[in-house]
Amino acid sequence: MRTRPVSANDVRIPEPVPGEAIAVEKYRGRSKKAVLLHPTDFELFERLLELFDRTPSELRLTETALALHELGETGKDEQEIDYESLRLALGE
Repeated sequence: MRTRPVSANDVRIPEPVPGEAIAVEKYRGRSKKAVLLHPTDFELFERLLELFDRTPSELRLTETALALHELGETGKDEQEIDYESLRLALGE
């Protein structure tokens, strides 16, 4: 996650307490504009993010998918697949 430091002199914020998140809301609670965390809680949050892969499994690319994409981008024809050899190897 990217963080953007802002000088405390540039904003008016309440003092965050450990274990509490301060939700800054817009339009009387209809949408959140920001969430403030105590620095200790934020450090824990960042460490937890590092433990987990943040890419959804549906968007992850396998080595096979990457290889196929790379082959498709070359524009070269690959050798024909020998289906008979595949059947023999699979015991069909």
